[in-house]
Amino acid sequence: MGRSLFVALLLSGLPAAPAGSGGVDVGERDGMLVLAVAGHSREWAAVADPHSGVTRKRRLPGGTLCHGPLLAVGGQVVFSGYRGRLGVARVLPLTLRGPARSLGEADTFAPSPAADHLWLGRWRGRRQGARLGLHQVDLEGRVSVSARILGARWGSLHAALRRGFVLTIRGSLVVWDNFLDAPSLTVRGGWFVAASETRVAWCGENCRRFRVWSRQGERTLSPPTGVRPLGSVGTFSPDGRQLATGATVRGRTRMAVVDLRSGVWTLVPGGRLGGYNAIAWSPSGNWLYFTDSDERVRAWRLGAPSTVAVPIRPGGTVISIATAP
Repeated sequence: MGRSLFVALLLSGLPAAPAGSGGVDVGERDGMLVLAVAGHSREWAAVADPHSGVTRKRRLPGGTLCHGPLLAVGGQVVFSGYRGRLGVARVLPLTLRGPARSLGEADTFAPSPAADHLWLGRWRGRRQGARLGLHQVDLEGRVSVSARILGARWGSLHAALRRGFVLTIRGSLVVWDNFLDAPSLTVRGGWFVAASETRVAWCGENCRRFRVWSRQGERTLSPPTGVRPLGSVGTFSPDGRQLATGATVRGRTRMAVVDLRSGVWTLVPGGRLGGYNAIAWSPSGNWLYFTDSDERVRAWRLGAPSTVAVPIRPGGTVISIATAP
């Protein structure tokens, strides 16, 4: 009886997670939203204040968003570009004004655990000699660390950890240990969900539950009856204690938050995901931003009885959300 009642309350969307903490008033929506937006054969970046709704926009070359989401690193907006046939990583200030600067050649890139840095990756060679060359750069493009992964022939770089990288290579999710120059984890058919500095969340081909890997071991996050996780949607909170993700309940896509200490799943009240399932935590971790089924951006304060609409008009479909202080 007790478990049935708990599941019923959970499926009704009643909050169970405690309010976060981050040095700001939990009633204030913090951070700036960095949105990748597409519509009517155009693409643009938008930087919006989720509290006031003030928004700046800038057109991007067509096809930019096909090569990855916009990132917010060290008060800069990072996006993909081309120099001739070579892929490059480019940056703009949060004001979106002025010429974009190149950080260097990059077929792929990911934020670095080192503050105000990111990793640029170039795929080189073919077949057995293929490798992914990686360089950690600051926001001026200066290289501080280099690495390489042998045998990586065209895959996806998902994240950089304190000690290695998370990639999809030839249908397998791989956590590559850069110190050992070998995989720490290989999951055939695994779907990447989220990564922090030290942990990776993933699920199998059917994605009925999540697995969380760290060097201390693995654990399983199983949803309650009637809830099924979405395969590749997730992000860890800034303090690493919670995982925000998408889930389907009775055929509808919902926002959910999983407490990593207790394993409890909380459905966000009224949090119906839509579009590209774009989600992001605020810098404080007190708020969760996501796109709803009407392609609007909504915000949920942890523990609140409902979500609120963010007063911005992106002007198109939001493909990804990032946040900056």
